[in-house]
Amino acid sequence: MTTTPLRGVFSPVLTPFNADLTPSVERFTRHCRWLLEQDVGLSIFGTNSEATSLTLAEKRRLLDALLEAGLPAARMMPGTGACALGDAIELTRHAVEAGCGGVLMLPPFYYKGVSDEGLFRSFATVIDAVAD
Repeated sequence: MTTTPLRGVFSPVLTPFNADLTPSVERFTRHCRWLLEQDVGLSIFGTNSEATSLTLAEKRRLLDALLEAGLPAARMMPGTGACALGDAIELTRHAVEAGCGGVLMLPPFYYKGVSDEGLFRSFATVIDAVAD
């Protein structure tokens, strides 16, 4: 697979919610389209994007909605970190298979005092499991 290096500005994309606390797919897609029209890349589920408040299924659904709407995966850098290593692996694999330009991975943030080796093993485990 040929990849193009990520370039330019990537904005953390706020996730709008409906009154029933579900993510608003329509408003999320509209906002992402507007950001791309401003030549800003999409850092969905990143720093300010409610990543740790969304379920794996919600994140997959939002990412898939953007792809189905024709937004370019190469201009997306979704946050794929999660407390559960299996969730991080699944979402990272999904983003890579969709052709996303990159991913944002959280270090193990819940546990304190993680050694450098522990950080390395955490990232290496996801990379090895995704195999890309």
